[in-house]
Amino acid sequence: MDEKEQKKIPLSVKIAGVIFVLIAGATFGAYQYFSRDLPSTARLEMIEPSLKTQVIGDDGSLIGEFYIEDRALVPLEEIPQYMIDAIIAIEDRKFYSHWGVDIFGIARALIANIREGRIAQGGSTITQQLARNLFEMYENTLSRKIKEALLAVRIERAYSKDEILEMYLNQIYFGAGAYGVEAAARVFFGKHVSELTVGETSMLAGIPKSPRDYSPIYHPERAIQRRGVVLRAMVETGSLFAEDAARIESEPIEIRPGRDEKSGFAAYFLEEVRRYLEQKYGADRLYQDGLRVYTALDPYLQRVAEDSMETQLSRMEIWKGFENTKTRYDSLFAKGEHEGPSDYLQGAVVAIDVQTGFIKALVGGRDFKHSKWNRATQAKRQPGSAFKPFIFLAAIENGYTPADIILDAPVVLDLPNGDVWKPSNFTERFQGEVSLRHALNFSINIAAIRLLMALGPISAINYAHKLGIKTDLENVYALALGVSEVTLLDLTNAYSTIAAGGVRSEPILIKKVLDREGKVLEENYAYREEVLDPQTNYMITNLLESVIDEGYGRTARRMGFNEPAAGKTGTTDECTDAWFVGFTNEIAVGVWSGFDEKISMGRMMTGGRVSVPTWTNIMMAYYRDHRGNPFAEPEGIVRRVICELSGLLATKDCSEIRREVFIEGTEPRRHCDRHRLSARALKEAGASYQDLDRAISDRDRN
Repeated sequence: MDEKEQKKIPLSVKIAGVIFVLIAGATFGAYQYFSRDLPSTARLEMIEPSLKTQVIGDDGSLIGEFYIEDRALVPLEEIPQYMIDAIIAIEDRKFYSHWGVDIFGIARALIANIREGRIAQGGSTITQQLARNLFEMYENTLSRKIKEALLAVRIERAYSKDEILEMYLNQIYFGAGAYGVEAAARVFFGKHVSELTVGETSMLAGIPKSPRDYSPIYHPERAIQRRGVVLRAMVETGSLFAEDAARIESEPIEIRPGRDEKSGFAAYFLEEVRRYLEQKYGADRLYQDGLRVYTALDPYLQRVAEDSMETQLSRMEIWKGFENTKTRYDSLFAKGEHEGPSDYLQGAVVAIDVQTGFIKALVGGRDFKHSKWNRATQAKRQPGSAFKPFIFLAAIENGYTPADIILDAPVVLDLPNGDVWKPSNFTERFQGEVSLRHALNFSINIAAIRLLMALGPISAINYAHKLGIKTDLENVYALALGVSEVTLLDLTNAYSTIAAGGVRSEPILIKKVLDREGKVLEENYAYREEVLDPQTNYMITNLLESVIDEGYGRTARRMGFNEPAAGKTGTTDECTDAWFVGFTNEIAVGVWSGFDEKISMGRMMTGGRVSVPTWTNIMMAYYRDHRGNPFAEPEGIVRRVICELSGLLATKDCSEIRREVFIEGTEPRRHCDRHRLSARALKEAGASYQDLDRAISDRDRN
């Protein structure tokens, strides 16, 4: 271009060109400046949002969650179209047409804000909001807004609209700890997002603008007003008819917070699971990696255990007239007026599948909010007479039979420290000669002490440890009274070994753990080890059956539980602890009741009165839809009709007789000679024995 042609270009054009170059340069420079530390959009593929760990029950239901952010990812195709329409209508109507930034939307918001004199509107697109949330760009500055816009443009170039929308709907915060539409649906409505109605989705869509102000839990009126705004926006965008919007706006919304539905449910069990997972996998994985934890917990049985224990202990509080009750503590706790430990009557329950060791129910106390102390797994208490089966096991193994006679008469022992020990029975009476079966049925302390004196404490200790007791046990004769402390979990597991035919399993909380991709991190199987001879095990089982049928556990029969079962009560001095541990050939359940401080519950607060009713309700719930089977009888078991007073074969002159079980070779060989018999009767004793045997068979059938 020559000099004349250059002179023909207007000065204004030259100035405009210079300005354009300057603006372009400045824009390029600004772009380079603000882009220098922008995260790569490739990082979106690497971002793993914090997911909650889910704990799943044996029936496949969700029983608990651990999380920092309440979030569950769902694909776009599982999100209702009206949820998508509502979000787009209220958040970003030009989502499918803009390229990440809505210039006109920004201008419109700017004018509105100037007119209002405050931040009345926001101009951010869905893509900008996604960029802000994913990369935590929260500072309220001009540079942040520029970076947000630039990153949004990059995201739009890298991903499809549907991919962006799916990421956004799984990231957005709805308040109450809920991130993403699935978590929000569960938190506010107790259902999956795919199950939401148009009214519910329109209410959810209105929350993200201000999760605190529009929470349907804390501000329902504002949430309803905001829902109306969303519905009208949907009408304006053509995704909803006006008449449908009017109808929906007039409908009430039922808020059913899913988290509150199970508030406190299985809290002690979940805490045991949480502690295990955190110790093994670390807090980060537990709270952020979206583990799926499968357990054997039976939600129905757990609910029955919690409710039955609470009902029974509340009844005992009223019966005994306790001043400090859970109801009173609840009232004080709600007002923030009770700062000390819960000092009301407490309890615990453990239920174990005897064939696998899987824990089916676990209750560690009456209210986890009041006390985190788990009385099922952490509290060590004296088991009282619930320890006696281990002594009787040792006796059977050493040749004793249920018919053997032992003396219930005063015992006086000199202790190493110079004191004199004079143990007594709970009834403070002595019965003289009693059979081993009678002594166990009615928890006769002196008979158990004499038995332990004959066997030696070490023998009983070995059996207790072999069956599943893990705590240290004292090598003293007072062991017969259950003075060495155990946990309810250990004691129930030991009884579970008997229930399983003498095969011990380890208690198992968790069946399987999967990571967020479904990879198995661990899977636990039943550990089974035979620790008792089948014949010995059957004998102790049979003895414990009569505790329920005839002894201190017979309240279970009076309450209507008629399945084959065995168990033992336990009551410590001054009724400090009340136990009942019982089992069928499917499940073992242990129940403990008492105060956290080792103080008396008062007269007659025995295992039979306080704990058996809870146990019975749990068992009846377990057998609600099927019948139990008798305990399997191994080979080598025989039955004889005996005189209960002498332990010998009965004659027709014996007043108290029963058919007793024996390991073959240990049954009595001679007839009772304690009662007066004529020479003829003695001669016919064999024949009369057969008559008695038939008579008892007829009685049992009737």
